[in-house]
Amino acid sequence: MGPPSPPLLTQAQREQFTRFPPLDERILSRYYLLSEDDLHLIRERRRDFNKLGYAVQLTVLGHLGRALRSGETPPEAVLASLAEQLRVDPACYVQYATRDPTWHEHFATLCHRFGYMELSRRLNHELRDWLMPLAVVTDQPFRLMSALVDELRRRRVLVPRFSVLERLVQAARVRADQHTYGLLNLPLKGELPGNVDALLAPQADEPVSRFAWLGRPVGAPKAKHVLALLDRLAFVRTFHVQSNLRAFLPQSRLEHLAEEARRLSASHLGDFEPQRRRATLMAYLFDLSETLTDAVLDMHDRVMVSLLRDGEREAAEVFGEQGPPLVEQFGTFRSVCAAVIAAREQGADPYQAIEAVVNWQQLVETVREREVVHAEQLNPLHHTLKGYAKVRSYAPRMLATFTFQAEGTAAPLVEALGLLREMYATNKRTLPEHVPIGFVRQKWAGQVFRDGEIDRRAYELCVLDELRLATRAGDVWVTGSRKYKDLDAYLLPQDVWQRRLPELLPSLPETFDAFWAAPRTRS
Repeated sequence: MGPPSPPLLTQAQREQFTRFPPLDERILSRYYLLSEDDLHLIRERRRDFNKLGYAVQLTVLGHLGRALRSGETPPEAVLASLAEQLRVDPACYVQYATRDPTWHEHFATLCHRFGYMELSRRLNHELRDWLMPLAVVTDQPFRLMSALVDELRRRRVLVPRFSVLERLVQAARVRADQHTYGLLNLPLKGELPGNVDALLAPQADEPVSRFAWLGRPVGAPKAKHVLALLDRLAFVRTFHVQSNLRAFLPQSRLEHLAEEARRLSASHLGDFEPQRRRATLMAYLFDLSETLTDAVLDMHDRVMVSLLRDGEREAAEVFGEQGPPLVEQFGTFRSVCAAVIAAREQGADPYQAIEAVVNWQQLVETVREREVVHAEQLNPLHHTLKGYAKVRSYAPRMLATFTFQAEGTAAPLVEALGLLREMYATNKRTLPEHVPIGFVRQKWAGQVFRDGEIDRRAYELCVLDELRLATRAGDVWVTGSRKYKDLDAYLLPQDVWQRRLPELLPSLPETFDAFWAAPRTRS
């Protein structure tokens, strides 16, 4: 026999279900405030201790869904509250607690009157099936136990021994695991089961398993690393990770299994039984597909930022080397222009005015002989274009791999991405006559539009730079991404929202007086 299974709950968690819960004014007013119907039932008992004991059983049954256990005494706050409402001495409860036949008779009467029943085999199976969908969402025993106890109270099923509850929760968790593993194994047809198993062992001359290769970090933002990430994503997509299977499983369950795969080694995963092993690996591949998609887009962002910063640095170096002579030339030209303007206003000889501020020969040398720095050399984007080859090395594969979507002002950018994708696929070297330009910012305009034409390389870099900014802002979303998906994906679908709206809106009276005047029935 193997070692005993660890308990589902810690001792502290168990006590939250087995001990009388802490009381406050809210709980006392909700469960221990007697209605007129309650008082009518209680006053049918003749003696004070029977009235108080009956009231205790009535209110505890409505609150906890069970009877007080042998030797369990209700809190003093409960006795004080009920005794005050009944105008009896709370100390008389001691007499009631020693009268077992009366205690059992009262409890049976209350169960019959309010429709409480014992947990039968049929109800056990019904509750297990009810709990299973929640166990698919989360396998946390405490949350499942809380939901189960609440459902027992709602159905007016007497809460059984805690060991029975634990077995019921564990049965629901096992059924949830089987359901999850079965769904994740559905796409595995033909050679795919063997391919999934093969992830855990090195193949041919490979030094490590594909499972280990997929989890390796790629390093600094470089074009070759973008290509490496695209290689991994292409491999992951061979396992049908883009199917709609994820729509049938909660994201939390997939994330839990994926985290389990990341935490374990290939040898540990290999010890799982086949269905569980393949399901865990498929959940990992589903998660990795989104992770790699985001990693490619993030790496592209970092590559572009690196090129832009290199351009800024080179432009600053040019200005540092040629800035002082350029400032001196501008000063000379400004003095000459000011002298010419003053000469015209005064009707004087402009040549004499010029020679008054600068020697004529010096002016000729300044204009003809000194090399004036070109303005574009001070533009950082002029130097950024030198990195075109780096981006061009991975851009075709990146655009072919992803589907971009947008609405409104970002639509021209998505159109431009589609145009570049088609150009790359057909190896075209020239842009069409008409291309989308509505997204071109002022800083790029000088590089993109030259002599009435569009510079292809500048246009491509502009499009790819705008892509990173638009995905950051959420204006463009990427199919299969976790970080850059459509923001509407976080919302309930409209038909689901309309269907659930009545149950989400609380039906509460508008004022406390209306609440107090409304008839209260014990649930």
